Amino acid sequence: MALYYVTGLSGTGKSSVLRELRARGCHARGVDEDGFADWINRISGRRDPFPRDDPGFDFHAWYAAHYWVLSVRRISVLSRAAARIGQPVFLCGSASGDDVVWQLFARVIALVADEQTIRRRLADRDNDFGKTPEELADVLFWHAGFEPAYRGFGATIIDATRPLPEVVAEILTAAR
Repeated sequence: MALYYVTGLSGTGKSSVLRELRARGCHARGVDEDGFADWINRISGRRDPFPRDDPGFDFHAWYAAHYWVLSVRRISVLSRAAARIGQPVFLCGSASGDDVVWQLFARVIALVADEQTIRRRLADRDNDFGKTPEELADVLFWHAGFEPAYRGFGATIIDATRPLPEVVAEILTAAR
């Protein structure tokens, strides 16, 4: 079958979609959860391993010094594997560099939500990204151009403000 990329800004529900796809028995992987991106140092341009076991680790400082970038190699491997199995495979997440791997996907599915929904979801989520003023400003900056850009690239746009079962049903329909 084929590989489908389910992407969107922080707060649009990518992680919830990933969990729901897995619960429904779909082949689904997460960009963050399953290592399909790397932290790239903004100054050196080199990959930096994430300091998971550092007790004094400050994620917000780390984020300011690094880019989160999709791994062309690992997504290429996943795309070839998806071609061999008889079911769609979904990669859920978001990182820089999707323009470099776009051709590896049968379809890109972009989850969108209004600014108010994104603000509320970021404030209520169980992970810290988007909670500092700087990170929230980044997300809202990206929000301004996200939907028009992805529409222009030919992505399937899905309104992620609807209930999760409806969003996932539309994703599965788009993957047929």
